[in-house]
Amino acid sequence: MTTAHRVTTAHRVTTAHRVIAARRAIAALAAVSALLAVAACGGSASPAEGPRISPPPAAGAAGERTGVVWTSGLNTDGQLGRPGPSIDPRLAPVTGTGGEGRLGRVHAVAGGGRHSLAIVGGGEVVAWGAGDHGQLGDGTTRDRRVPVPVRAPDGDPGRLDDAVAVSANNDFSMALRRDGTVVTWGEGSSGQRGTGERTAPRVPTTVKAPDGRGPLTGVTAIAADGHTELALRRDGQVFAWGANDYGMVGDGTRTDRSLPVPVRGLNGSGHLSGAVRIAVAGQHGLALLRDGRVASWGHNDLGQLGDGSRRDRLTPALVSGVRGKGDLTGVAAIAAAEKHNYALRKDGTVVAWGNNTAGQLGDGTLELRTSPRVVVGPDADAKKLSGVAKVFAGEAYGAVILDDGTTLTWGAGGSGQLGSGKKGPRSRPGTVTAAGGTAPGEALSVGAGERHLILLASP
Repeated sequence: MTTAHRVTTAHRVTTAHRVIAARRAIAALAAVSALLAVAACGGSASPAEGPRISPPPAAGAAGERTGVVWTSGLNTDGQLGRPGPSIDPRLAPVTGTGGEGRLGRVHAVAGGGRHSLAIVGGGEVVAWGAGDHGQLGDGTTRDRRVPVPVRAPDGDPGRLDDAVAVSANNDFSMALRRDGTVVTWGEGSSGQRGTGERTAPRVPTTVKAPDGRGPLTGVTAIAADGHTELALRRDGQVFAWGANDYGMVGDGTRTDRSLPVPVRGLNGSGHLSGAVRIAVAGQHGLALLRDGRVASWGHNDLGQLGDGSRRDRLTPALVSGVRGKGDLTGVAAIAAAEKHNYALRKDGTVVAWGNNTAGQLGDGTLELRTSPRVVVGPDADAKKLSGVAKVFAGEAYGAVILDDGTTLTWGAGGSGQLGSGKKGPRSRPGTVTAAGGTAPGEALSVGAGERHLILLASP
């Protein structure tokens, strides 16, 4: 073999190895992204018009990019994580752990009733705000006005780490770990801790498997209501546990469950499968299916199931299309709140349904909607909001991040939760305002607390 041939062969081998390594790196990144983004969404039953967006990561899922945390809204229990008045309608940075600087290197955020969560560094979880029900996970019932580390689960030493997603609501918190297990802390009287008991230990505990033996595993997404909780497994099945007064566990009964049970399939047949996203709040649940349709179940007193009625359902059925025409299709992401919901479609528009007393549907009205309506743009002549990359839902308000990183909010604002600089509602999207003449960087994610907004922005 000639020297030139040897060099050429070596070059080819090196190049091939580099290609293989690159492909492996891309595959690994895709796998991690799938976990952190809470599973990829498949195509819709009928193609959406206009440009198609990639499924964005779900609220609370850790991203590769990190940022600093800004908050606005109600601060009575320290949920803003910084000094200030009891209500602050302007965004300002959260204080860092230890009470110094800013909270940075954050991958994800989530908001509860009166507390907040963040994933920092290599996957550690920190919390701040109200702690009276143990929802901060630090082993006490003390309120914290600066972030504190959440303790490791089940009495193990150290801190909760390896978290890839967080979710919170009411006086309850949960985290998804990299190994596919779920950790919960806070209130537990309805069995929402998922341990088979109705107790609320002050330290976090691991959710158990349906048979109570060992942990629930293979989970790729979590969603917290605070009373009823959801987990999505890698195989597309949805599991639920906790309070079930209105059928929000989705198992066809009204019996509370202290261990996870499978959510029934559409119209009660078998088990729900093919789910790629989940959301839960206000006594009802949602699942985004692989074909771009959305299933809902549970309480429906204000049309939050989106089926054109106000009747409760104990098992999932499909959400109606816009203005009740057919089924809703072409959906890339979902968000649920107390009595209303949002669906981000693959064309970058958003639809909403349910309660609308504070303009939280963003359709420019205060009318209740039992089937989806299009969220309008910020200008009076904008018939629909477009260019949306991510959508989030708070108790009676909504937020989106646009393709360019701009944050818009709408709905209830009396506690300053819209970050608009004012204490008042608005029925169509508007911009946010920072305090002191400073401005957040590009928005990465949002944690929509009950009456406080948590914005994760680039440094």
